[in-house]
Amino acid sequence: MAALNLTKPEPTVSADVLSSFRKVDPAQYPELANYMWDDVYGKGDKMAPGALYLAMEMTNRMNMKPGSEVLDLACGKGVTSEFLARTFDVNVSAVDLWITEEFLRSKFESAGLGHKIRAYNLDVTEPLPFADEQFDSIFCMQAFHSFGGSVTFVHQLLRHLKSGGQICIAGTCFNEEFPNVQQSQIFSITNGWDAEYDKYHSPIWWRSLFESTELVDVFYCQELDNGLEMWEDVILYEWQRSEFSLDWLRESQWLINHVAHSRHHKPYLTHFVISAAKRYRHGAIDQCQR
Repeated sequence: MAALNLTKPEPTVSADVLSSFRKVDPAQYPELANYMWDDVYGKGDKMAPGALYLAMEMTNRMNMKPGSEVLDLACGKGVTSEFLARTFDVNVSAVDLWITEEFLRSKFESAGLGHKIRAYNLDVTEPLPFADEQFDSIFCMQAFHSFGGSVTFVHQLLRHLKSGGQICIAGTCFNEEFPNVQQSQIFSITNGWDAEYDKYHSPIWWRSLFESTELVDVFYCQELDNGLEMWEDVILYEWQRSEFSLDWLRESQWLINHVAHSRHHKPYLTHFVISAAKRYRHGAIDQCQR
């Protein structure tokens, strides 16, 4: 493979690299058999890597029962909320900071799911207007690293989860921590967009965080076997959606470089899922409220 030019990328170099990228095998997700590639990514709603493939990885490690109450934390444009309500017949509280309630309500009504999904425009780092033990499940995909990397926050969030309820988090990560908290130089080169790599952590780190709350039992926490493929897949999808634009290649060269680098070096970009159950324990709710 030709050496990548990190300062003045040539689109032809990007195209050569992309020819080696892999798509996620949809056969791994029979539940999504009726979904086209465009449907998996919300028809261009700027879903992060993994999209509904990652949502399926999460729900495979949860116990979604019809009629249960689910908090979809940082739901974005509501693709995951619709997926949960439609696929599992659950009631969803869809919370996001950047997307307005009006937009979400209109979208859910248009999808015929207005009676199943409630929309909230909230800053999740502030106290949430939900009752103690209101939810059977908490679902957070591709966002928790932005705001949830502290025991204090997890405690605050868990007060709203029923005893015995499940919390499932999934997202982008590095497979292991960087030595001395210093990232490889290649990951410092972007187009100016904050990739938040400094907030990415390994699955081991996330397990330690959740266990340190002493409020949950972690029953799954691993890097996904196709975690890097999810990065490659979203790049291939966005490239196709751009109609194979050279301008898109130039703008995305930095990310293509990061993912290509991850195929041959450690630490590398990947995805993880952590799923845990809130303990039945005297005083657990009081601890969450502190």
